[in-house]
Parts: sequence; C-alpha cells; structure tokens
Amino acid sequence: MNRRYLIGLLAAAGAVLPGACATLDPATVAPPGAEVVRYDNALWWTPDGFQPGTRFVAAGRFVADPGRPATRAVDLGGAWITPPFAEAHNHNLEDAANARAVSDAYLAAGILYVKNPNSRATATPGGRALVNRPDTVDAVFSMGGITAPGGHPIRLYGMLSGYYGAARPGESFEGDAFNLVTSAGQIDGVVAALQAQGADFLKIYLLGSEHHDARADDAAFYGLKGLDPTLAPAIVAAAHARGLRVSAHIETAEDFRVAVAVGVDEINHLPGYAWERGATAGTYRLTEADARAAAAAGTVVVTTTVISTGFGMAPARLAEVRALQTENLRRLHAAGVTLAIGSDSFQTNAVAEVANLQALDVFPTPVLLHLWIDTARAAIFPDRRIGRLEPGYEANFLVLESDPSRDLGVPPAVRAIHKAGVDVTPGR
Repeated sequence: MNRRYLIGLLAAAGAVLPGACATLDPATVAPPGAEVVRYDNALWWTPDGFQPGTRFVAAGRFVADPGRPATRAVDLGGAWITPPFAEAHNHNLEDAANARAVSDAYLAAGILYVKNPNSRATATPGGRALVNRPDTVDAVFSMGGITAPGGHPIRLYGMLSGYYGAARPGESFEGDAFNLVTSAGQIDGVVAALQAQGADFLKIYLLGSEHHDARADDAAFYGLKGLDPTLAPAIVAAAHARGLRVSAHIETAEDFRVAVAVGVDEINHLPGYAWERGATAGTYRLTEADARAAAAAGTVVVTTTVISTGFGMAPARLAEVRALQTENLRRLHAAGVTLAIGSDSFQTNAVAEVANLQALDVFPTPVLLHLWIDTARAAIFPDRRIGRLEPGYEANFLVLESDPSRDLGVPPAVRAIHKAGVDVTPGR
C-alpha cells in the first residue's frame, strides 16, 4: 500500500498521524466512497494573488489530496478561478414572481450570495422557496425593518403599493414591510415577531439621529426620519440575545456614530448617498475617529455608492457627493474597516456598484476584487466556510476568461459558476 494512500485512509478515519499534534479537520478530507473530482490547468485566486495548481473536490467541498485516484478530472483550460461574488444590499429577491429569473441574472454575473435588508414578510416565503437551492443563489432576508411612526420606509411603501395590488397608505404595511417601535416595552415583542416570521437578521432605520426629537412629529419629514436612537441599544441587545445580527440604515455621519456605538453588526450605506436640501459635506463626512471606532467594533460597512447616480442631482451636487464618498471610503479602508460590496439598485445588482467604484477610482483593481470576494463571508454568511479555494471550504467558484485582478470586467467574463462543485451556470 503506497504511503499517500495510507495517509488518506488515516485522515479519513480521523486518526492522528505520527508526529502530528492534532486530529486533521474532517472537512478537509474526502469521505470514503465519495466521488473525487480533480481540477487541473487553472490559476487559483488566493489573498496573495493567483497561483497555478490543482484542486480536489469531494462531497461539495475542497479537500486535500485524497491519496487515491480521482473519480474524474476536469481541465479548466488555463482559466482564472475565484470564489463567487456577492451582493450585500438589494431587495429584488422577495417575490416568487421573479425570484428565479433574478437568481439566474445574479449567477450569470458570478454572484452567488445575496442579502436583502428589508422585505415584506407576506411575500418573502414565496421568493425564499425559489432560492437557497443547489442551482440558485443563496440569500438571507431581514423581513420588515424597525422604524418610527412616519419614518422610512413607510412613505416609500405607500408609493410602491400599486405594484403590490391596489394603491394604499404606507401605514397599512405595518407588521409586513416595517415594524414600529416607540418604547422599550415594545422591543422584545417586535424582535420575537420578526424571528417568528423567519428573519435571518434584523434591520433598523436611523435617519438624522441628531435631529430626532425636533423632527419626530414634524409632517415635513414624513418618510425622512427613523427610530428614536435612544431605543437602538436595547433593540440590538434583544436581537443579539436571540442570535440575530443587526444591520442599520443610516443617512448622516451622526447616524453612523450612533450605529457603531450601539453595536450594530453592519451599516447599510455610506453617509450622504443623497444630501438634504441645504446640507453640506460636513453633515456626512466621517472623521478618523469614526473610522477607528468602526474598525475596533468590527462593524461592516456596505458601500451602495451607485444609488447616488439615480436621484437626478445637479451635476455639481453629484460631483460633491461622489468626492465625499471617495473620501469616506478611503478613510474607512485605511483604518481597517471591513467594507462589503452592495448596490441597493433594484433593477441591477452589485456589478453596477463595482462599476461605480471603478469610476470613482477608490481602490486598485486587486483590492476591489478582494473586497468583492470577501463580501459574502463578511456581510452575508459569516459562519460559513466560503470565500477561499482551500481544503475545508465549500467548493463554490467562478471560472473566468481573463485575469480579474488586472481587469475586473463589468460584467465579469464568467465562463461558468460552480456551487458545491456542480456547474450551475444558467442555460447549461
């Protein structure tokens, strides 16, 4: 019996090899009897650049050299292989009517992981039933976010109500598209209800926290305000006690500071993607101290820069917004804040966000590629072994026609997308 084969058998049995100090991780070992696929002739992404070599896949994971002949071999033709990309902020998967088509569009762009931070609880089960399958994207949903009376997104849902049937007031979506909290005594009940609806995480709305008291009862700010920031700590604590992470919609730099201070896991926008009338860059500019605080807290920040291009701003104002986005992003990245790629662009996806970040010239292409790859693990599925092409990780990967670290095409040149080692490219 050859030595490599013996090592494979010992590892499969969970044995400790002579001289080893610990049992091998079973996730890195090909299970006995499992089909082993060997992938040859490719350049494999690593955090330090692309490396030539061979990879083995068994039972849906990358495994170490199994010490036995592969069941079959696949020649990848010199392609560049990366982990799949992700969309950390979009709302276009909640409806059964279009979830499968949207999933296929994501897969065609190389996107396998999607986060929906506000969905209607009545519609989400239909959309969710069509994703998280072997041949679709994997997605998480927050159900309705937590806001204040007259707060965002109530007005928005009133405007969109015609798409969901007859036009009706936004307030009629309470308990479905949003949830109201006005006192500490309501928090546990709302969080429990969201978890019962199937929320994978929670969403809170912070809009102009520095003006909350002055605007709480002002009709001029209908739909343009959010949660009482003094209630946010208890909401985050209640969610965390139930094992739910928390994302926060924010508008201003002060909202950002509140979100970090109360312990949210993720901030859904850069401050200032759209500016209030009369506002200046100072309302939305993050300081070095803000960036350091977010880094120390481990707060993830989702970019969503592309939505600023869709509001019809005057060119001079849009230029100001984009300059501040660039400044804030560079400051956050320099401080070590985890950035996630998300578009919040219903008609498109994170490809549009990547294109906009390229236009802003914020990051070198290899850095932007790394951010997009790490988005899934950082912001969507932090407990899964994804985002690497190494033994023990899920065998999810893209086969690309060209080197994305030199030219991250928009859309990327995706030849194929594999999920658990299976080609799930739409149309195959």
